[in-house]
Amino acid sequence: MIAGLEAIVARAVDGYRADGRFLAALRIAYGLWVIVLPVDLLWIASVPQDFLHPRPGAFSFIDSIPSLGFLVALSVVRFILALLLAAGVFTVPVSLLLTVTLITASGISYSFSKVDHFILFELVPVFLAFAGWGRRWSVDALIARRRGAVNESTRGLPILLFAMTIGWAMLSAAVPKALGGWFDPSRQATRGYIATDVATGDKLGPLGAWLLPFDFDPFWKLMDYATLAAEGLLIVFVFTPLLFRCWLLLLACFHVGVYLTLGISFLDYTLVYAVFFAPVVMWVARRPRRGATRPGRGSVRLT
Repeated sequence: MIAGLEAIVARAVDGYRADGRFLAALRIAYGLWVIVLPVDLLWIASVPQDFLHPRPGAFSFIDSIPSLGFLVALSVVRFILALLLAAGVFTVPVSLLLTVTLITASGISYSFSKVDHFILFELVPVFLAFAGWGRRWSVDALIARRRGAVNESTRGLPILLFAMTIGWAMLSAAVPKALGGWFDPSRQATRGYIATDVATGDKLGPLGAWLLPFDFDPFWKLMDYATLAAEGLLIVFVFTPLLFRCWLLLLACFHVGVYLTLGISFLDYTLVYAVFFAPVVMWVARRPRRGATRPGRGSVRLT
């Protein structure tokens, strides 16, 4: 039995292993993303003290509004770490520090009762640093090459662990919905969220107000069940990379639907899901052009 489980894990690890060039491109893209699209932190300094309600856990010790100087320093550190990551300088420690910095920024922001969905984005550097995203196209790789210690191999196990983390995160989002009545045939939870946003004037997706009057109960109940399935079943396919990728595509469609109806953007998840499609992308990239391998009609073959 243990041997069978080891074989399943080994196949999954091999199936998730990403090409070093793809990981390097993803590292550069991630660093540039953090630089070009930084999450604003400076607004926190102007929030009244009465609005501060730290969440239980690692940031529950916060008892006062951080100063503007601290928030500026945190933003500068984030920028420098992202720049070093893109260049591939001390990739592993920089990746770990960047994740800590991003989570710290989010933890402070969430102390005002607003919670986003960035945690998986923020965890990307931790897993991909150990997968080997600094072993190509980086200052680290250049130094290693000059020392004759080139190691361009990548690892699949960290990516498998990342897949398990994503699956668990999605399951943790589905379970409260299930316990909260989303399975109830008489309840239209998805429609209720849209109606709440319309009534309160909150941010709404492009199709939210248009879709709300659509009075067809089976459709809305199907949306509830589809949400539970999309989030809750991903973890089932963790050890089958092909099915996991297919379910991620389904989940991406779900994210698009959430944006169109509720205006919640999951664009940053492009960099969360990208690594799982590395084998597919590289397989397509390596396919020889038909004209390069087969002499066309009327061509001359040199011997």
